[in-house]
Amino acid sequence: MQHNKEYIAPFSPEKIQEVSRRYKSLQKELTDLPWILQGSVVETPPKSPTARATYIWTRKVRAKTITVSLSPEQAIAFRSAIEANRRVETALIEMRATSQDVLMNSLPRARKRSASRTKTQREVSS
Repeated sequence: MQHNKEYIAPFSPEKIQEVSRRYKSLQKELTDLPWILQGSVVETPPKSPTARATYIWTRKVRAKTITVSLSPEQAIAFRSAIEANRRVETALIEMRATSQDVLMNSLPRARKRSASRTKTQREVSS
């Protein structure tokens, strides 16, 4: 039997069940989402005792920073939506990593080409 250096032992059924449970819990986090927004909200304190604080929402759109003034009520809602977006992004990052781990380690991999075959193909194409 020839040993393939690319062979990785498949996940055990228990490991796949454990990973699947975590993946499903991440999927549930993405259901019934509140509003989501990218960017940040900044509060500028009042410059005088009679002035009010001002709020701005900034975000990137096509490599340019966009700034929008907000009311205090909007600032609260926008902060909540931005926090929800961060939770979504974190869940997606973990879901992508989990998917890659399962797919790479639970299915047979392609064999690498031998060095001699790669060399002969380069010679033919030149």
